[in-house]
Amino acid sequence: MTGEHVARPTLPEKVCTRAAELLSRHVGKTAAVVGQQILNHDGHAFVARVLLDDGSPLASAVVKMAHRGDNDEFDKDDADPYGPAARLWNEWAGLEFLSSLPTPCTAVPAFYGGDAALGFVVIEDLGAGPSLANLLLGTSAEQARAGLDGYVDALAEVHLATFGRTEAYDDLRARLGTTAPAHHGFSAAKCLGDLTTPLGTLDPTIDLDGDVAAAIAWIDAILDDPGPWRAFSLNDCCPDNNRVDEHGRLRLFDVEFADARHALLDVAYLRTTMPTCWCVRRLLPDLAEDLVQRYRDRLAAGGRATSDADFHTALNACAAFWALLNASWHLEAALEPTGADRSHWDAYDFTFGSRRQIFLQRLAELADAADRQPELAALRSRLADPARAAARRAWQVVDPLPLYPAFAGGKT
Repeated sequence: MTGEHVARPTLPEKVCTRAAELLSRHVGKTAAVVGQQILNHDGHAFVARVLLDDGSPLASAVVKMAHRGDNDEFDKDDADPYGPAARLWNEWAGLEFLSSLPTPCTAVPAFYGGDAALGFVVIEDLGAGPSLANLLLGTSAEQARAGLDGYVDALAEVHLATFGRTEAYDDLRARLGTTAPAHHGFSAAKCLGDLTTPLGTLDPTIDLDGDVAAAIAWIDAILDDPGPWRAFSLNDCCPDNNRVDEHGRLRLFDVEFADARHALLDVAYLRTTMPTCWCVRRLLPDLAEDLVQRYRDRLAAGGRATSDADFHTALNACAAFWALLNASWHLEAALEPTGADRSHWDAYDFTFGSRRQIFLQRLAELADAADRQPELAALRSRLADPARAAARRAWQVVDPLPLYPAFAGGKT
C-alpha cells in the first residue's frame, strides 16, 4: 500500500541471545545485548552492530549473519560453494585463523565466536570511520594517500602473519563445509577463452594462438604454484572493505570470499587498479610504484626481504591476470550500443566508468605488465595493441578513466 511503513529487518532474538553468550565467554564476564544498529541487510550477509550493557568490557560488537532461506532458517548443509553457508564458513575460518595465530593479526577484526546452527559469527566492531573508498572519492589528496599507505600496510600485515602457515587455515576451512574451487574457478586461460569471441567481433584478425597462449600458460604456472608466496588473502580487496580508525590506521574486513593464494594478487590491485571493485579510477603517475615499494619495505621490516627479479616477475604475472580477467568481464557489454553509458551511484556520489573506458584501461594495464616482463610481450603486440586500435576504430573517441577525485581536485 502506498505510503505504508515497512519495518526494517532486525537480528532474530535467538541470535542476539546466543551472541551475548559467546561474547560473555570471550570477555569472561556476563554481557547482555541491549540494542542493535543494522549496518547492511541486503548485501551478501546481514550485518548488525550489537550494543552491550554498561557492565561489559566491550561497548559493542558486530554480528554477521548468513541470509536465511524461504523458511527463514539457515541451511548449514548448503553445498553451493558461493551460497550463504560457504560465505559464512569463509568469514568464520579466515577470522578465527587470523585471531588464533601465535601473534594474532590485528589488521582484521578479532573473532569472538560463531554458531554454525544459527549461521552467524561475532566479530570486533571496527567503528564508523571512513573507508579508503570514501577517501579516494573525497577532496583531500593527503588523506587519500594516507589511506592507500594504510591499505598497503594492512595487506602486508596479513601476508607476513600467514606466509608458511596456510595449511592451518586450509585444515580449519575444510572442517566447516563446502569450499570454492581453486582461484574460484578463474585462470588466465579461462580469461582468454572468454575474450576470444568478443575480440573476434571487435576485430576478426586478432590471433590469440602461439606465443599468446604461451604467455597465458606462463601466468597460470605462477599463480598455480605460488611457493613461498602463498599467504592468506581476503580476496575482495575493494577500497570499501575497510575502516580507517581515529588514529589513522586502516583495518580490513569482509572475508566472505577469502582463500590462501599468491600474496601478490592482492598487491597487484595497485597496478591493475582495483580490478574486482566498483570504485575504479586511475592513480597519479608513479603512485602505484611508491605503494609497491612500501609493501616491499614492510615485508623487509618483517624479516622477508625479496629479490627484485623474483618479486617483480610474480607481480607482473598477477597484474596481467587481473587485467585479462577484468577485460573479459567488460568487453561484451562494451560492444553494445550502451557501452559508453556511465551510471551514477547516489550513495557514494560516484559516476561509474563506462564499459568501454574500463576495458581500454585494462588493456593499457595489460600492456604495461607486458612491457615489464619479456614472457608477456605477446600480450601487448598481439592482444592489447590490436584490440585498442580496433576499439578506437569502432568507438571513435573514448575519454580515459579520470583520476580518483581526491587526486583530481574533487568530483569527477
